[in-house]
Amino acid sequence: MKRFFLSLIVILFTSCNKSDLQQNSKNKVIETKLDYYERCRILVLEQNTLNQDFGFTKKGKEIDEQVVTYLGNIITSKKDTLKILNSVHYTGVYDDSKRGSGQVYIYTAHNKLLGFYNLGSADAVPSNIENKELIFKYNNESCNQTTKISLKDSIPRQIFIQCTKEGGDIYNLEAAHN
Repeated sequence: MKRFFLSLIVILFTSCNKSDLQQNSKNKVIETKLDYYERCRILVLEQNTLNQDFGFTKKGKEIDEQVVTYLGNIITSKKDTLKILNSVHYTGVYDDSKRGSGQVYIYTAHNKLLGFYNLGSADAVPSNIENKELIFKYNNESCNQTTKISLKDSIPRQIFIQCTKEGGDIYNLEAAHN
Protein backbone atom coordinates (compact mmCIF):
# COMPACT_ATOMS: atom_id res chain seq x y z
CA MET A 1 0.00 0.00 0.00
CA LYS A 2 2.84 2.42 0.87
CA ARG A 3 4.56 1.68 -2.44
CA PHE A 4 1.31 2.45 -4.33
CA PHE A 5 0.82 5.63 -2.31
CA LEU A 6 4.37 6.81 -3.06
CA SER A 7 3.96 5.98 -6.75
CA LEU A 8 0.77 8.04 -6.81
CA ILE A 9 2.57 10.97 -5.19
CA VAL A 10 5.42 10.68 -7.69
CA ILE A 11 2.93 10.73 -10.57
CA LEU A 12 1.42 13.88 -9.11
CA PHE A 13 4.90 15.43 -8.77
CA THR A 14 5.79 14.67 -12.37
CA SER A 15 2.56 16.18 -13.62
CA CYS A 16 3.45 19.48 -11.93
CA ASN A 17 5.63 22.16 -13.45
CA LYS A 18 9.34 21.30 -13.55
CA SER A 19 10.15 23.86 -10.88
CA ASP A 20 8.54 24.17 -7.50
CA LEU A 21 7.60 27.53 -6.12
CA GLN A 22 8.05 28.26 -2.43
CA GLN A 23 7.47 31.40 -0.45
CA ASN A 24 10.02 32.66 2.02
CA SER A 25 9.36 34.76 5.12
CA LYS A 26 9.29 38.00 3.08
CA ASN A 27 6.63 36.61 0.72
CA LYS A 28 9.05 36.48 -2.20
CA VAL A 29 8.71 33.57 -4.54
CA ILE A 30 11.82 31.39 -4.64
CA GLU A 31 12.32 28.87 -7.42
CA THR A 32 13.80 25.53 -6.44
CA LYS A 33 14.61 22.77 -8.89
CA LEU A 34 14.25 19.17 -7.81
CA ASP A 35 14.36 16.59 -10.53
CA TYR A 36 12.11 13.54 -10.52
CA TYR A 37 14.75 11.25 -8.99
CA GLU A 38 15.58 13.65 -6.15
CA ARG A 39 11.86 14.01 -5.38
CA CYS A 40 11.62 10.22 -5.05
CA ARG A 41 14.57 10.16 -2.64
CA ILE A 42 13.08 12.99 -0.56
CA LEU A 43 9.76 11.11 -0.34
CA VAL A 44 11.59 8.08 1.06
CA LEU A 45 13.44 10.23 3.61
CA GLU A 46 10.14 11.78 4.70
CA GLN A 47 8.63 8.31 5.20
CA ASN A 48 11.45 7.67 7.71
CA THR A 49 11.12 3.88 7.33
CA LEU A 50 14.40 1.99 7.71
CA ASN A 51 15.50 -0.78 5.35
CA GLN A 52 12.33 -0.86 3.25
CA ASP A 53 12.62 -0.77 -0.53
CA PHE A 54 10.46 1.86 -2.23
CA GLY A 55 9.98 1.37 -5.97
CA PHE A 56 9.30 4.18 -8.44
CA THR A 57 8.53 3.80 -12.13
CA LYS A 58 8.65 6.61 -14.65
CA LYS A 59 6.28 5.85 -17.52
CA GLY A 60 7.66 6.05 -21.03
CA LYS A 61 8.84 4.02 -24.02
CA GLU A 62 11.87 2.66 -22.17
CA ILE A 63 12.32 1.21 -18.69
CA ASP A 64 13.11 3.83 -16.05
CA GLU A 65 12.73 2.44 -12.53
CA GLN A 66 14.42 3.16 -9.26
CA VAL A 67 14.41 1.39 -5.92
CA VAL A 68 15.32 3.61 -2.96
CA THR A 69 16.14 2.35 0.55
CA TYR A 70 16.71 4.49 3.64
CA LEU A 71 19.52 2.77 5.57
CA GLY A 72 19.45 5.08 8.60
CA ASN A 73 21.43 7.80 10.32
CA ILE A 74 25.03 8.21 11.33
CA ILE A 75 25.84 10.70 14.10
CA THR A 76 29.31 12.12 13.45
CA SER A 77 31.94 12.99 16.05
CA LYS A 78 30.87 16.64 15.55
CA LYS A 79 27.26 15.63 16.45
CA ASP A 80 25.99 16.18 12.90
CA THR A 81 23.39 13.74 11.59
CA LEU A 82 23.96 12.11 8.22
CA LYS A 83 21.03 10.32 6.56
CA ILE A 84 22.05 7.51 4.21
CA LEU A 85 20.05 6.30 1.20
CA ASN A 86 20.68 3.58 -1.38
CA SER A 87 19.33 4.06 -4.85
CA VAL A 88 19.34 1.48 -7.63
CA HIS A 89 18.32 2.83 -11.03
CA TYR A 90 17.18 0.36 -13.71
CA THR A 91 17.09 1.34 -17.38
CA GLY A 92 16.70 -0.47 -20.67
CA VAL A 93 14.49 -1.09 -23.65
CA TYR A 94 13.13 -4.49 -22.59
CA ASP A 95 12.47 -5.97 -19.16
CA ASP A 96 14.82 -8.90 -19.74
CA SER A 97 17.67 -6.61 -20.84
CA LYS A 98 17.46 -3.86 -18.24
CA ARG A 99 20.59 -2.87 -16.34
CA GLY A 100 20.95 -1.43 -12.87
CA SER A 101 23.35 1.15 -11.47
CA GLY A 102 23.76 1.87 -7.78
CA GLN A 103 24.36 5.01 -5.79
CA VAL A 104 24.61 5.85 -2.11
CA TYR A 105 23.33 9.32 -1.15
CA ILE A 106 24.24 11.32 1.96
CA TYR A 107 21.85 13.95 3.34
CA THR A 108 21.76 16.28 6.33
CA ALA A 109 19.25 15.92 9.15
CA HIS A 110 17.07 18.41 7.22
CA ASN A 111 17.04 16.28 4.02
CA LYS A 112 19.52 18.49 2.17
CA LEU A 113 21.76 16.53 -0.20
CA LEU A 114 25.46 16.66 0.71
CA GLY A 115 26.71 14.31 -1.99
CA PHE A 116 26.69 10.80 -3.42
CA TYR A 117 28.88 7.98 -4.65
CA ASN A 118 28.01 6.60 -8.09
CA LEU A 119 28.84 2.93 -7.54
CA GLY A 120 28.10 1.66 -11.02
CA SER A 121 26.66 -1.74 -10.19
CA ALA A 122 23.28 -2.39 -8.58
CA ASP A 123 25.05 -5.01 -6.42
CA ALA A 124 27.56 -2.48 -5.08
CA VAL A 125 25.23 -0.52 -2.76
CA PRO A 126 25.83 -0.84 1.00
CA SER A 127 23.67 -3.40 2.77
CA ASN A 128 23.38 -1.64 6.14
CA ILE A 129 24.95 0.67 8.74
CA GLU A 130 26.83 -0.62 11.80
CA ASN A 131 28.76 1.48 14.34
CA LYS A 132 28.80 4.62 12.17
CA GLU A 133 30.08 2.64 9.18
CA LEU A 134 28.58 1.78 5.82
CA ILE A 135 28.73 -1.98 5.28
CA PHE A 136 29.30 -3.12 1.69
CA LYS A 137 28.79 -6.87 1.58
CA TYR A 138 29.26 -8.72 -1.68
CA ASN A 139 27.99 -12.26 -1.95
CA ASN A 140 27.96 -13.35 -5.59
CA GLU A 141 30.12 -15.37 -7.99
CA SER A 142 32.43 -12.47 -8.89
CA CYS A 143 32.69 -10.60 -5.56
CA ASN A 144 32.76 -12.07 -2.06
CA GLN A 145 34.25 -9.47 0.30
CA THR A 146 32.91 -7.11 2.97
CA THR A 147 34.08 -3.49 3.26
CA LYS A 148 33.38 -1.04 6.09
CA ILE A 149 33.54 2.71 5.38
CA SER A 150 33.52 5.00 8.41
CA LEU A 151 31.59 8.27 8.28
CA LYS A 152 32.19 9.04 11.96
CA ASP A 153 34.75 11.82 11.43
CA SER A 154 34.14 12.91 7.83
CA ILE A 155 32.69 11.97 4.47
CA PRO A 156 35.58 10.51 2.45
CA ARG A 157 36.29 12.05 -0.97
CA GLN A 158 37.12 8.56 -2.22
CA ILE A 159 36.13 5.11 -1.03
CA PHE A 160 37.61 1.72 -1.91
CA ILE A 161 35.18 -1.21 -2.00
CA GLN A 162 36.89 -4.60 -1.82
CA CYS A 163 35.44 -7.09 -4.33
CA THR A 164 37.87 -10.00 -4.08
CA LYS A 165 41.04 -10.57 -2.08
CA GLU A 166 42.94 -9.37 -5.15
CA GLY A 167 41.14 -6.07 -5.71
CA GLY A 168 38.13 -3.83 -5.81
CA ASP A 169 36.93 -0.44 -7.01
CA ILE A 170 37.52 3.19 -6.06
CA TYR A 171 34.55 5.58 -6.10
CA ASN A 172 34.62 9.38 -5.83
CA LEU A 173 32.23 11.52 -3.83
CA GLU A 174 30.14 13.78 -6.05
CA ALA A 175 29.46 16.80 -3.83
CA ALA A 176 26.06 18.47 -4.15
CA HIS A 177 26.02 21.87 -5.84
CA ASN A 178 23.54 23.69 -3.62
